[in-house]
Amino acid sequence: MTVTTGARGLEDAYPLAALQAGMLYHSAYEPDAATYHDLTTITLRGRFDREAFEAALAEVTARHPVLRTSIDMTGFSEPLQFVHRSATLPFAVTDLSGVPDADERVARWAEEEKRRPFDWSRPPLARAHAHLLPGELFAFSLSFHHAILDGWSVATLVTELFRRYHARLAGEPLPVTPPAAAFRDLVARERAVVACAQTRDFWQARVDDAPDTRLPRLPEHRDGDGVEVLRLPLEPALLARVTEVARELAVPVRTVMLAAHLRVLALVTGEDEVMTGLVTHSRPESEAGEEVLGLFLNTVPLRLDTAAPTWGELVRRVFDAEVALLPHRQFPLFEIQRLSGRSPMLDALFDYRDFHVYRGMPGAEIVGQEFFEQTDLPFTAAFTRSREHGGFDLVITYDRAQFGAAQIARVGGHYLTALRLATTSAADPRRADPFLTADAGEIGRWNATARPYPEATLPELFAA
Repeated sequence: MTVTTGARGLEDAYPLAALQAGMLYHSAYEPDAATYHDLTTITLRGRFDREAFEAALAEVTARHPVLRTSIDMTGFSEPLQFVHRSATLPFAVTDLSGVPDADERVARWAEEEKRRPFDWSRPPLARAHAHLLPGELFAFSLSFHHAILDGWSVATLVTELFRRYHARLAGEPLPVTPPAAAFRDLVARERAVVACAQTRDFWQARVDDAPDTRLPRLPEHRDGDGVEVLRLPLEPALLARVTEVARELAVPVRTVMLAAHLRVLALVTGEDEVMTGLVTHSRPESEAGEEVLGLFLNTVPLRLDTAAPTWGELVRRVFDAEVALLPHRQFPLFEIQRLSGRSPMLDALFDYRDFHVYRGMPGAEIVGQEFFEQTDLPFTAAFTRSREHGGFDLVITYDRAQFGAAQIARVGGHYLTALRLATTSAADPRRADPFLTADAGEIGRWNATARPYPEATLPELFAA
């Protein structure tokens, strides 16, 4: 395989990471779907200057190779990504400042944008749009293929973009120097990990005879194709108690939330041993690792027996399982799934998102933020730091063709119950009755089987 970068106006070329390839495969398989076509919109109050904004976009595009990257899936012995020396990130502006239904128009635009495909042969796999709104507001939207950016990268990109924008407004543009780390290094590390026999043996042991943790599909009303999102804010008092128990057990808050997720899976499947997908990151562990853009993600299976005698013991089991997989977290999910001999191997996914880089957003008041993401897994539970209230939201994203809204609402309630129970580390997590309180009325109706019947013999009833 030979690529002459100079003749093509390229500065680099290298293979895809396994997760990138999987995402692009799903997009090619369902070209009319919004799978892995992500869209984030931030509404701000402040001054909008198109010239300064376009200059800031040009700076971030010049600085970050993934914003100058195209994909060739078929022209070589394996799919490649090409980093071009220059590229322009498409940017459009729509003035809705005098339009009474501006919010509805932005929403309609977003639905259409999710289904506008990207031309993989031309960089970048991203587009930007600004909608000018009434009341000195504007909504900035970044539409992109998930194969080039993970959540941290989006937060980093948006924060840097607005820092550069406000520097331009102040007449003090920032220097454009590339990050010290590069996404191509992840691809090289991933290939080395795939060749590691120790890591392969680790995952083989984890998936041998693994439980088939599949959420029940109930015969209730469903709302068609696509995904739906249920967002449940965690009450400040509950979050404070979860933080306190994490401190007592010397584990991250994320681990307590993951323990609650696993307990809910055990509850709804009726099995003590469960397996979930767990989103992990593989960013360079250096200062430069925070600012480089790319898809530094993987999903790995986490398998656990949840039948612990106390919540404290369950949380420690979860923490030990997390620590054990850390050295092996870059082994691609595709390879793990192949070891398992099952496809699909996972039905549910857990994620934890706290993109504190947003705290560096300068000079403008953020009024609201929306993020759309559709994966190929039918159920995702994510605990996400909220920019609106500063706490955490439980965000459940589910396939509407497989789950009804009523079922997911009940599952969401189970998560909140599990978190409340987890704050008493000596309590027994195996008890199911705390989760059934809300269902007591329905269970009573199921058991109300008494019916009036006539006092007569069976032959008399037939004769009648």
